[in-house]
Amino acid sequence: MRGRWGAAVLAAALLWLSPAAAKEARPEPAYLVVDAASGAVLAEQNATQPRYPASVTKAMTAYMVFYALAEGRLALDQQVPVSARAAGQPPTKLGLRAGTKATVKLLLEALIVRSANDAAVALAEAVSGSEAQFATAMTRKAQALGMTQTVFANASGLPDAAQVTTARDLAILGRALIADFPDRFSLFSKRHVAFGQGSQPTLNGWLGSYPGAEGIKTGFTCGSGYNLLAAATRDGRRLIGVVLGGMTGGARNTLMRKLMDQGFAGPSDASGAVLISALRGAPRSIVPYVLGNGSCAVAPSAGTEIMAKGELPGWGLVFGSFVSKAEASARIEENQSALKDVVRKGQAAVIARTSIATHRYSALLVGLEENDAGSACRHLQAMGIYCLAVPPKLLNSPQALWR
Repeated sequence: MRGRWGAAVLAAALLWLSPAAAKEARPEPAYLVVDAASGAVLAEQNATQPRYPASVTKAMTAYMVFYALAEGRLALDQQVPVSARAAGQPPTKLGLRAGTKATVKLLLEALIVRSANDAAVALAEAVSGSEAQFATAMTRKAQALGMTQTVFANASGLPDAAQVTTARDLAILGRALIADFPDRFSLFSKRHVAFGQGSQPTLNGWLGSYPGAEGIKTGFTCGSGYNLLAAATRDGRRLIGVVLGGMTGGARNTLMRKLMDQGFAGPSDASGAVLISALRGAPRSIVPYVLGNGSCAVAPSAGTEIMAKGELPGWGLVFGSFVSKAEASARIEENQSALKDVVRKGQAAVIARTSIATHRYSALLVGLEENDAGSACRHLQAMGIYCLAVPPKLLNSPQALWR
């Protein structure tokens, strides 16, 4: 067990080190706009600087599913099983239950429209057998497309220090989605996904904020900042744009609108222009932690007495983030009940993210020993319940609680 948890702690430690480095200078956004047809570069800044993709990762997951559909390895009406691992993913998610089945069509639409992490893992397992094998295949395919600075470690974009990309590579992916799967590309413009007795709206605000917008995918973590891979068409001309590391969702979209307007206003003739294939960057360099300068700080919510000094004790279990303190408290109680035969120690804690426009509340159980935390998480995960074991130093860091 020591080796397994040691690897997890090491990966987490890499994330912990990033915010400290980022406090010295807030990184500028990385962006790139290209003509979709020619690949001519119309605007760029830091386009080959490695960044964390966050949920923009799901555009590559969709590419892999499209590829499997084209090869006949999947069918849209095929029912695929939802594993406990898939169902146990943190929000944003569709709310799939372990042991049930869902069609590839539903999972694909949920992946794109709702950025559903449970759908991403279910699709990864359907294509490759496991998410780890799927991530390896994603990286291999990305490299084949020319995305030379990209490495994928999961299908959803959840934080992983190994999962990096660049604005250049994501623009290449955008062009590949259009060129290789023109019959599927309209999915990125879909505004709702039907689920259960109703429908759920898209999380991609870009679609409604720019004339001619066609998607593609947004993403956010504290480490990545606000990301967007976008496409737009005007007068028969299509542009692909990427913004990575926006300070807010609004700032990201404003920058993208400005870049797109400038691109459409410029000449459509690509002669003499630098092509995206000419952009080069170092394959390995430090990835900036974009919002590590207090923007993703956590604060105690009212009634959380153990946070008097602003520090959470011991190892902790993160059960996810919720829209209300009541929901977070209820999840803690449910999980404590499920753990009554495994571990009885621990203190409940509900932590509010007060610096983000939409308040979220993380549900935690803290004050545990390392062995107890590991045993408890494995028990919950086997039941299809999301759980993340976090060591003491990381327990009080923003990126550990962002979920």
